[in-house]
Amino acid sequence: MESNVKDTELTERLELIANMMAEGRRSTTRWAWTIVLWGAAFYVAIAWSSGMFGGPIWGQHYMAWPVTMIGTWLLTWTLAGRMHKGAKAPKTTVGRAIMSIWTAMGISMFALLVPLGLSGRGDQQVCVAVVATLLGTANAASGILIKWKAQFACAVVWWLVAAASLFGSATQSLIAFLVAIFFCQIVFGIYAMICESRRRRQVQGAANA
Repeated sequence: MESNVKDTELTERLELIANMMAEGRRSTTRWAWTIVLWGAAFYVAIAWSSGMFGGPIWGQHYMAWPVTMIGTWLLTWTLAGRMHKGAKAPKTTVGRAIMSIWTAMGISMFALLVPLGLSGRGDQQVCVAVVATLLGTANAASGILIKWKAQFACAVVWWLVAAASLFGSATQSLIAFLVAIFFCQIVFGIYAMICESRRRRQVQGAANA
């Protein structure tokens, strides 16, 4: 009898953990559009700072990262407020943990990129290595927490970019960074958005059945 009770408790705990992991992944996919948005913002900032845009305003290359990062944060905040108006905070510990990870990463990025852009200091390859390491850490922590191999794979790519940036040339560093943005921000973000879309259709189908 006691053995059956223990087995039941163990099963319930495993189910609870599985449900928390699933909710954590749903929290990530619900915010997948922000991954794509920030990937696009990185491309804009890099193009601006490289002098690819013409005009008096775009000529202020030192303003590229501060303006782009601040503008993207404001856009993210506005869109999130409209799309999730009235939505409650993450219900699970895992959901709150994921939000905390990415919030801390975002603050760290601001603390690094805004002063670097305004001061004009910093070696490009070192900056890429630091940014890639921050993104790798956030993706790894989130991927491990919700046991999502695709997201952890993104972390590995970012870490490889960080190492390549320090050992390669400035051009190789930039190319590696651009490729990583494409796969780890744009492609992964779209993939996560597709997962979220499929989940919603399944929920709607179950509700209509």
